[in-house]
This record gives sequence, C-alpha cells and structure tokens, in this order.
Amino acid sequence: MRPADVSMPMRLIQVCTNFGPGGIQRHVLDLTAALRARGHDVFTAGSPGEWLEAGTDPRFADVDLLGVTHEGGSLPRRLHRAFAAAARLRAFVGTVRPDLIHAHESGPALVAWLAAAGRGIPLIVTYHGSEPERIAGFGRVARNVATRVVTPSHRSADDLARIGGVPTALLKVLGLGIARRPAPEHGAVAALRARFARGADDVLVVTVARLAHQKGIDVLIDVVRRAVAARPRLSFVVVGDGPLRDRVGDWARDAGVADRVAFVGHSERPHEYLAAADVFLLTSRWEALPLSIVEALREGLPIVATDAGGVRELVDAAVGAVVPIGDTPALSSALLRLCDDPRLRARCSENAARRGDEDRFDPEFVHAQFERFYRDILAAAARRRPRRA
Repeated sequence: MRPADVSMPMRLIQVCTNFGPGGIQRHVLDLTAALRARGHDVFTAGSPGEWLEAGTDPRFADVDLLGVTHEGGSLPRRLHRAFAAAARLRAFVGTVRPDLIHAHESGPALVAWLAAAGRGIPLIVTYHGSEPERIAGFGRVARNVATRVVTPSHRSADDLARIGGVPTALLKVLGLGIARRPAPEHGAVAALRARFARGADDVLVVTVARLAHQKGIDVLIDVVRRAVAARPRLSFVVVGDGPLRDRVGDWARDAGVADRVAFVGHSERPHEYLAAADVFLLTSRWEALPLSIVEALREGLPIVATDAGGVRELVDAAVGAVVPIGDTPALSSALLRLCDDPRLRARCSENAARRGDEDRFDPEFVHAQFERFYRDILAAAARRRPRRA
C-alpha cells in the first residue's frame, strides 16, 4: 500500500457524530487541519453543526450520525437511520477511496464498518469516554469492527480491557493535542472579573463544561450551596451550553444559590473566563481526558476535579485535588482548602502552568504521533495483503 511509505500522502476519513461545539469535535477538527497541513488528503463525515457543514468545507460529507445515537428516538428508528447513514457514507467512501477510516465513538464506528464492508480499509475507533454501564457495549462494538482502538488516557484503556473485553494488543493510548488559544486581552479579563467577582478579595471559581448529565452540573450546584454557606465571598461561573440549559437555573434557585452561580452559555473564548478565575472546578461523572483541564492548567489555575477517567493523569496534589465522583462534601472541602489558602493557590498555580507546557499536550507532538500510528497500520495492512503471482 503506497501510503505506508512516509514519502506518500495518505487519504483519510475522520467520522464524528456531529460537528457542533464540543471537545471531541475540537479534537477531530484540529487533527484534520494538522494532517492536511502535513500534506495528507483528509475528509470528514457526520452530522453538520456550528463548527462544520458542507458549505464551509467541500471535503465534508453530511451523514446523519446524530440520528443513530440515543437522540435519534426508538431503537427501530435508530437502526433504520444507521443503515441509511451507512449507505450514504458508503457512497462517499467509494468516491474518496480512503486508505484508512478513523471513527470517533461507537455509533460512527458501526456506520463506518458497514460503509467500508468488503473493501479492506483499516478502521480505527476512538473511545472518548462514557458512563461506566456503556463500556461493555463499546467494547463489543470495538473488538468486532476495529483494526485498532485508540483512547486518550491509560485509565480508559484499562477500563476497555477489563470491562469491555478489548484485547490489549488492539489498544493504543494517544493523547489530545490542544492548540493554545490567543492570549486573552487584559481588558476583557478585567471586565469578566469585575462582572462576576463580588470584590477584590473574592475567589472566583470557573467551570467550562457542557450542561449535560455527564458533567455533574447538579453536583456542582450542591458544591456551590455547601461552599458559599461556609465562605460567603465565593463566586461561581459555568461556561457552556447543552441539553440541561433550561433546567440548571431552576436547580440553582431551588438550592438558594441563583445569585452565586452564573450560567453564561457557550463561549468561543472560554480561556478569558479561565484567565479571570482563581480556581477551576470540574464535577464530571465520566471522562476520558478532559480538554478543559488542560486549558485550565495553561492558565495556571489550581484545579479541583472528580476522579473520572484520565483526570488523575492530569491532576494531583501538586496542582490541586482529585476527589471521588459525586462526593459533594469532599469536593466542597477541597475547594475551600484552596480558597482559604492563598499560598497554596499560588503554589498550585505555578505547578499548573508548568504542567500545561508539557509535550504531551502540544499539538505538533501529538498529531505527529497520530500520523506515525496511521502509517504503521497501513504498513501492517500492506504486509498482510497477498502478493500477486
């Protein structure tokens, strides 16, 4: 296979459920842009969204993969959509003739497998994290359709092997290259600080997360309730949108903290909120490797986060605290310890900034790893191909 030769460009398809704002989508689009910059011909497929649609990229295929997920309705309806999506993607595969397909999550993986059936195209599947009860199901899909399985954290790889039954020989841990955002303007940061912090001595706690069950927004509101009862000079901001956006305000009012936590919705400049903050808080129920924590590290923020997925691979006592999932007393205690100790915050801040500069988060480093990984898979496929007489 010629693309196994490092001198030859590869033709690849990246398949994602949808291209609305989100961490997975950002990873896919950043990886696509990096590979194109390296001379490869990279196509994308999935449901269109704010970040990508047919009108913005001629190498994008509009394939209804969002309708295949649980958001697509009943199981028969989702199955019908899965076969329709596979037929559309199969036509696209026939036109593009890719060397390799990389699907992100199990729904796109099944559709891509159907679309590429009988064509001998290697299929890579990435696991970006899920609720624990879905790991076994993902494992069943992955070990039956994937040439290799990628995940960004060692904890997730262990879960896939132990719970999902994925052979370790199929697993590959590859991090997430996260491009640095432009330095925030001082005026914008100062304005956010003035808007959300009640006074010069207030501690501002920021969360960047989708408003979804996964991110434990209900847990966060209970943490706010406990923390402000003990330390009134605390303020909280949550940056992000999602399916719970119409409910979180009611939850905050019911908890009596509507005036202490602000839900500001989606922002294209979340790093400005991070730059205005004193502490970063993440209350997720599950993760693989949260991009938001890396961005918080780069802003030198002390971090309090739940022990979800690969969080421990990012956070330890040097930069903050990791606590059990859903343990609101422990979350509140860890948060208050940072808020009450400016010296501890300063020490964690210095360590966080250094950690955010590590190569494992650098896009050039990570995207080069993906490029080599793809090459290795194509080389192995070429070796297995029967030679013509």
